[in-house]
Amino acid sequence: MTWWDEPKRRKSKKQRQKEKGRQSYSKGKAFEKKAYSFLGGKGFKVHKERIRFKGGEIDGFASKGGRHFAVEAKNTKQKVSAEAVRKLRKKIDRSAGFAKGGVIVSKTGFTRDAEREGKKLHIHTLKYKQRKRKSESWFF
Repeated sequence: MTWWDEPKRRKSKKQRQKEKGRQSYSKGKAFEKKAYSFLGGKGFKVHKERIRFKGGEIDGFASKGGRHFAVEAKNTKQKVSAEAVRKLRKKIDRSAGFAKGGVIVSKTGFTRDAEREGKKLHIHTLKYKQRKRKSESWFF
């Protein structure tokens, strides 16, 4: 029997979890780049990407009109909950004064509670909308 005739071995649970983690990380990084471009279109200037500190990790920092914001990009299947908004507020408070407010960009949107919580905690909730590309045509 040669190596190509051997049946494929099933991956262990630990290997599958590790692979899923890598996929989630790369999916998150890709969406962050789209979110930064989206924020640029909204008038924000993105300064830093992925900042780690004692209180956790923030996806990035942006500014608009002289104010600095912590940016969190959410690429989830479900709408963003109020709990995610509160977590960002805690991260902002622990960020040693880097940011005064926050922005969450979500691909699927926000629950009503999350939008209310965002207004209360001074965190902007923005639903990501893909920019429409100009279609190329053979005709003028």
